[in-house]
Amino acid sequence: MAGAAVFGIVGCSASSEKAEPAPAGPAKVAPPAILEAGTLTICAPNDGTPPNVYHDESGELVGSEVDLGKALATQMGLKSEFHESSFATVIPTLQAKQCDVIMAQLYIKPEREAVVDFVPYVYSGTGIAVSKAKPAAITGLDESLCGKKVILAVATTAESLAQEQSGKCTAAGKAPVDITRSNQADVSIQQVQNGQVDAYMDTAETLGYYATKTGAQIQSVGQPFGTIKIGAATLKGNTALHDAIAQALGELEANGTYGKILGEWGMTDLNIKS
Repeated sequence: MAGAAVFGIVGCSASSEKAEPAPAGPAKVAPPAILEAGTLTICAPNDGTPPNVYHDESGELVGSEVDLGKALATQMGLKSEFHESSFATVIPTLQAKQCDVIMAQLYIKPEREAVVDFVPYVYSGTGIAVSKAKPAAITGLDESLCGKKVILAVATTAESLAQEQSGKCTAAGKAPVDITRSNQADVSIQQVQNGQVDAYMDTAETLGYYATKTGAQIQSVGQPFGTIKIGAATLKGNTALHDAIAQALGELEANGTYGKILGEWGMTDLNIKS
């Protein structure tokens, strides 16, 4: 029955239907640093995934980065507007000056830093989830996985990390990790809840989304690993906007808004300050 419950709720909208708050005071940045006075235009992917950026069943753009983008705009005295494109074209879209900033689960990598400036605002990483009812004495990516049944997606970071840990287990004279593969998150979660497997490995943000937004009876164990920073990307040399975003993010951290947004999306452990 627990597994059936997942199928009834996985994929449900996490949209809160909250109205965007009014800009907090006068605009802190203006053209030419932004395209339109009073508006922060944010590039977002139309092919994104929960919990960062995605469309709910009504077609509304929702997610942790959407909420954070709105909060940053408000803190900067601006309203927010989202310009959607494919993930593959978000940087060219920014360079074509169709938006002011990218917030699209964009990992900060040297090749990207060569063409855009970043303000880091969250981590992405891999995590492990277990059943709330039967946590199977798993504590993280460590020897507690030896001999345990773990489900994960094919050709992912989780797969390579699980294989690496399995090798460590056998080298220590312990049973290897028993790895099962599935590219369907809801199926993986159902098997964890039903006790068919002991743990599910996926991105930490995905696990947090299912735990907080779908009612899945799972819980993350240990800290996220293999982390990489995600950042708000602005045009190279647009110092005024970059600095305004960095200042606004610091203010959101100080007043608790940043932490609240991450908590609502099950991403507290991915806090950029942690």
